[in-house]
Parts: sequence; C-alpha cells; structure tokens
Amino acid sequence: MTTFAVRLMGGAGLACLALTGGALAGEAVNAGSPAPECAADIHYDQNAKGWPGYFADDPDGRHCVPFTATNQLVPDGSQGDYYVDAFTDAKVRAAWAACVEKGPECADPVRARLKTFVRAPFAATGTVNPTGKIDPDGDVDLNDIRRPKFFGEGPYSEKIAEVDDRTSIVEIEVPTERYEHEALNVAPSKTWKLRGWYIEGKGVEDGEGKLVRPLAILVGGRSIETTAIHDPKDDKVWVFNAEKGTYDTAKFPGSTEVWGSIQWREYLRKLNEAGFDVLTLDKRAHGISGGLDTSNTVEQARDLFRAVDALETGKGLRIARPDGTVLSGDAAAGILMAGQKAKNVPLLIGGASQGSMVTGHAMYLNFACDRAFEEADEACGAPLGYNVRAGIALAEFVHGVGYTPRVLIEGALRSEYRIAYVPTGGILGSIPKWPAVFLGRGLWDMAGGLEGALAVYDRATGLKEIAVVRGPHAEGAAGPENVAHLQDRIVAFSKAVIHGDREVPGAAKVANLRDLVLSAPPIWEASMQPGGN
Repeated sequence: MTTFAVRLMGGAGLACLALTGGALAGEAVNAGSPAPECAADIHYDQNAKGWPGYFADDPDGRHCVPFTATNQLVPDGSQGDYYVDAFTDAKVRAAWAACVEKGPECADPVRARLKTFVRAPFAATGTVNPTGKIDPDGDVDLNDIRRPKFFGEGPYSEKIAEVDDRTSIVEIEVPTERYEHEALNVAPSKTWKLRGWYIEGKGVEDGEGKLVRPLAILVGGRSIETTAIHDPKDDKVWVFNAEKGTYDTAKFPGSTEVWGSIQWREYLRKLNEAGFDVLTLDKRAHGISGGLDTSNTVEQARDLFRAVDALETGKGLRIARPDGTVLSGDAAAGILMAGQKAKNVPLLIGGASQGSMVTGHAMYLNFACDRAFEEADEACGAPLGYNVRAGIALAEFVHGVGYTPRVLIEGALRSEYRIAYVPTGGILGSIPKWPAVFLGRGLWDMAGGLEGALAVYDRATGLKEIAVVRGPHAEGAAGPENVAHLQDRIVAFSKAVIHGDREVPGAAKVANLRDLVLSAPPIWEASMQPGGN
C-alpha cells in the first residue's frame, strides 16, 4: 500500500507543512497530477497526520486543503489501462487465491475483516420509537411503516413531511441470493420483500419545453434506513476524545436510530421538489426490507430494475397510497411512474457509498454486460437496455478496487461467498458508455484516492459534473452547508440531464487534481475547524 510519508508533530486545527521534496509528492499521486504542495492533519473520520494537500487562498487566509492519496500507483512500465486491466473480477479472485496459498498469516486477517461485510441485517428502525417497527421478513401491513409526515412531528420537524400527500409506501418481491442458498440454508424458492417510498413529482421540463415524468431511484449508503429516526439535536457524528486527542464516531442511545437519515431524506425531498418522481427502497437486509445479506451490490442493482418492472406489471407489487388504500398485483400496476412502461420511463440512478456501488453495477448491467459476478468465468449477457439517463454517485466507489485498498477483501467475498461488493475494473471501463455522470464526495474520503473520482469524471463522454467538499466519506457528515451544496448540485445536474443540456449550469471547471481540490467551497467539516472539538 502506498502511503504519504509526511507526518506532523502535534497541533490542532489546520496544521500544515509545505513540501519541497519530489519524492514525497511521488508517493501521493500518479505522474500527470500536480505535485502536492503541503500536508495537513485529518480529524474525523481518519484521525491521521500528514495527508497531502494543495494551498487554497480562502477569505480568511491561506490554508492547506488535504485530500486522499492514491492507494496504488500505476507501476513503472505498465501497459494498457492499469486501473481497469489489473483489477478485473478474475484478477481480484487470483489475488485472494495467492493470499490463501501464502498461508494463515495472509488469509486470516482478511477473513477477520470479512465479518464487517458478512453480517446480520441492519435493523435500527423502531429501536427508539416503536412506531414503524415491523418484521421485514414477515407479512407487513404497509400502513404500519413510517410515512414522511411522521418526521414532521416534534422533535424532528423535517421538511420531508411536505411530500407526504404524494408519497406511496411500496413493496416489491425479489429472489433470494445464491450465498443465502449455499451458506444460510435459504430455499431457492423463497423470496424477500423490499420496501420504501415512492414520491410522485410534478414533472421536469425537457428541451422542448414539455413536462416529462422522469424517475430518480436513490439508494442509501451502508446502514442507512429510509424510515429511521435521526434526532436533530444529535448534529455531529463525532465526539472529541480529549484523553486521546481523537475524533471518534458518536453513539446516540435513546435518541437517534441511524445518524445521517435526515440528510438522506433531504436528498429525496430536493429532487422531488425539482419535479422528479423519486423512488427509494431500503436495500436487502436493511431497515424495513427483508433479506439476510447486506452486501451483494450486484443483486441490489438488479433489484432496481425489478422494481420498475413491478411498477409497470404489478407482479410482486403492493403499494399503500397516501390515503392508506392498499393495492396489489394488477390493481397496483401502472399507478405509479405516471403509467409509463418500465423500459420507457427516463431513469436517473444514484446512491451514496454502498449505494454508489449499486449505481455502478446498475449502469454496468444496463449499458455494458449482464452478469452476476458469482463465478470467475461467467458469460457476458446483453445489456439490459432500460432508459437510464444518468448515474449519480455520492461518496463514490465507482472508481473500483484499483483506487481502494480492498483487493483481497473483494477477492475473498467473491471467491468464498459469491458476493460482489466493491466494483472491479470492468465497471470503471464501462464509464464511456454511460450517458451522463455526476460524482460528489468529500476530499478526504476513505473510499479511495481522489484521483479515482477524477478518473471516472475524465472517462465520461456525456454530460458530467464532479463536486467536492471539505469533508470525510459520509455524504451527510460534511456539515449543513456542504451537504446542501451537494444536494443542490445534484438537482442542477439532474435537471440538465432531462433538459438535454450540453453543460451543467454552475458546475465547476476541472482540468486536474489541483483544480478539483480547490473547487470545493471554503467550508470545513466541523472537526477540521480551529476549535472544532
């Protein structure tokens, strides 16, 4: 693993050090990117010292703005498309096989980390307030699920309550997974039910001045549950540990079920306010959705297309309308999506963190290759061919394992559990086929080197935008102003997609890594502000 070597001695706030040595810069970025100019400490969520950065002249003076270094640099003499060719599904499986061959000293630490990904379902909804608590794997009264208006009541007072009169609770039926059959003794005939919200929009103007009804499908990050409580008084995700001098992830027993839920629901609301129909489903084994595996992002991607099929045909579908009326099967068919056919409705697919992995795989399935990634030698089926107009990736992993230090974990998940999680090189290689791409992330996002996000942006051939903020990985953790910036940029991008624009109004112009870092608004995540603790 390539690391950035500069380390600072102590110092709170934005301690920084100017760099003069080319060797240090060479450890952070690939040839072709501007050499880092300085180094700065990272507080939440890495508690790390000496990350590379570039100088920014802010209104309050010059600061070193840090970013995530590239984990694996292109080797000298490398031929071809390194981050695609060296990190394919077959290559990550081979890397894991070689690790196993080396023995327990290599394989055991990786298997220990797999427990993070092969785990019990996320089930926080209903743990603070029993209203809305259901058995995700049972027969559910859809009207028992929390609606947007629940979050408009005290002490929450969320704006999402404004959409209640146009929101239906939806439930779709999906097949179980091969991992569940082979490792968990789930019968292949069994199915799961995925649940969430469908918010109907007023329409978005296309390039001819007509109102059309596009559908934005948004997928939350790992552990995000659509209807979980986030108490607004719990405004910071970290607490300062004075004894250790670290910024540690906070816990909120008795008040917050899932931190970040407020911010996630506001992404939904703002897109709907702009006219979009919005669908969000809790992923398998998350919140109000059934299932036992939390991590198969290829299967979760396929679920998005299963959902639009069900909304057209009614097969495996139930909906609870705003007035509480429950419809199923044929009676529910065509009620939502403005009656459009599954393969005709304009779709924007997006997600955050794990949801960005789902997005990447959904775009790959739709535009490049239909495969399950359960075996190393699968045939590539014809692309699915839905009317997907854009992919939207927040806290993005679309760059794949080449920019993320998880090659062995990914190889083990695929080889031993038949679970594909982080996208591999083929997904990165498919970016030129995507009609439009939006990327949003924090500059010191642990998901991978910032060069990876820029590589995705540079590969895109259609409408594109990349927006960054001075913050960490989680799309809701960079502070209210930064989160609002990302939300507003997504809305502007999404409207430009439907309007058929060639550029996104107000998008940053980015030519290189330094441009990208300096394009972030001069607003620091709270732990990085002087006196942030």
